[in-house]
Amino acid sequence: MYDGMIALGILCLLYLAVLLSKRVDFAFIWLVIGGFLLAAGGYWRQRALHPEGFRLPGVLTVPLAVFAAVGLAVFVTVEGMILKEMLVKPQADLDVLIILGAQVRGERPSLALWRRLEAAEDYLKENPRTLAVLSGGQGDGEDITEAECMRRYLTAHGVGEERLILEDRSTTTLENLLFSREKIAQINGDGWHQKTGLLSNNFHIFRARLLAQKCGYTDVQGVPAKSDWRLQVHYLVREFFALGKEKISGHI
Repeated sequence: MYDGMIALGILCLLYLAVLLSKRVDFAFIWLVIGGFLLAAGGYWRQRALHPEGFRLPGVLTVPLAVFAAVGLAVFVTVEGMILKEMLVKPQADLDVLIILGAQVRGERPSLALWRRLEAAEDYLKENPRTLAVLSGGQGDGEDITEAECMRRYLTAHGVGEERLILEDRSTTTLENLLFSREKIAQINGDGWHQKTGLLSNNFHIFRARLLAQKCGYTDVQGVPAKSDWRLQVHYLVREFFALGKEKISGHI
């Protein structure tokens, strides 16, 4: 068992190096996970090879074991819910599709946004009556708003501009949803009860839908887009902590 933990710890540190090379945010969590696995594996290896050596006091061992077991159970449960939302098949003929923004590099979509736009193009062409809210403001390193970047891509790929509603103020997922609802209300007079799809990368769908329900959307479902398979494990782990942050903040 301890050799497996040590091997996993080393793999986590190697994965950290890959993430750092790609400048992925929240990469430090793999240093924490890798360090924990190496420390735990090293401790159990020392106990197995040197039974009379150092041992943690029993008063610490039991609480730590319980904490680890409960934490693992919560993690597995939440990840299961995230994975379930990743596999959902979107409903046809939604009233409106909210495309959540992602980073723009200069004036070009990042890989995450490009994947969302591919999925949006497919859905809008298959469902010609659905309107789309392009939701995303302008952040660091972005020469145009995320909404404008999405508009350029979709119109260049044959989606009529009359179907596109730009929301260009938001900088977070929560703002995406709040400001998009305002835009929908301006068009249809009701930003709460439209049959609404949330389009984002697959790992993000579960959190986005929970946020939407908290914001008052009553008929909302996910429309998952692909994400970079090389970073999928990191995205899933990061999303667990993002959900915890939203829960503590009272947003879900």
